[in-house]
Amino acid sequence: MSKKTINLTIAGTDISFDPTPELYGEYMGQVAQGNMLDSAHNFVMQSASEDGKPALRDLFDENTGAPMQVAAVLMQEYAPKVAISVKK
Repeated sequence: MSKKTINLTIAGTDISFDPTPELYGEYMGQVAQGNMLDSAHNFVMQSASEDGKPALRDLFDENTGAPMQVAAVLMQEYAPKVAISVKK
């Protein structure tokens, strides 16, 4: 995986994200330990552009499930599913 910018419109605000392999690895490690909400919040906020962070903070204060929703979309874009089949 490489670093790539992902642009999302969240609650009417355009926000850019720059996830990295390191942030992805930290996120997956925390998820594996069962720390879902905090890991999603950290992944989103650490990936977000500085000018988008205030809008995210406001949204997250209003909606406790929002970090999980944003993280899910970021993961779909950053690490899309790979088609795998078993040959017999």
